[in-house]
Amino acid sequence: MELLNSLIEYDKQLLLYLHSKGSLTWDTFWIFITNPVHWVWLFFVIYFFGFKIFGFKKTTVISLFIAISGISALMFVNLIKNSVQRLRPINDITINESLRVLIEQNDFSFVSGHSTVSFTISFISFWILKKHYRHAYILFLFPILFAYSRIYLAVHYPIDIIVGMVLGFLIALLFYKITYFFVLKD
Repeated sequence: MELLNSLIEYDKQLLLYLHSKGSLTWDTFWIFITNPVHWVWLFFVIYFFGFKIFGFKKTTVISLFIAISGISALMFVNLIKNSVQRLRPINDITINESLRVLIEQNDFSFVSGHSTVSFTISFISFWILKKHYRHAYILFLFPILFAYSRIYLAVHYPIDIIVGMVLGFLIALLFYKITYFFVLKD
């Protein structure tokens, strides 16, 4: 238990350090980045690149599997959040006096849904596209910015983001294997 308490304390200190690097100059940018609506265009870009490789029918089926993977990730995140019930940094009275509150969020922190879902979608898309596009790794810019915005805005601890990345990887791996079996295997 002492190890867990040490990890939680380190997590809080790391958040305070990273959050302290914020400034009024960057606040609007990170608030914009954290809004999932501002990333919808990326899904059309991914679809377009898939369409160029696989055509309309196959890309639509692949997109359906990717959407189901994202929805599954979100459902799993909500199950974890409601089980663990870790307060968000902005709601944690042990540190919130040291934070600038830029957005309000009242649900739980662990694990980050933004991180989990965005990494799920990015990993599965990357694995599907990497054979055909040399720079497919650029897809990871999206979840990295998206996840960091959550730390910048002090609505997640770094461990929430890291576990979300790992969880996103695992969910993407499962759905990539399913997609490969049903759609990509030729």
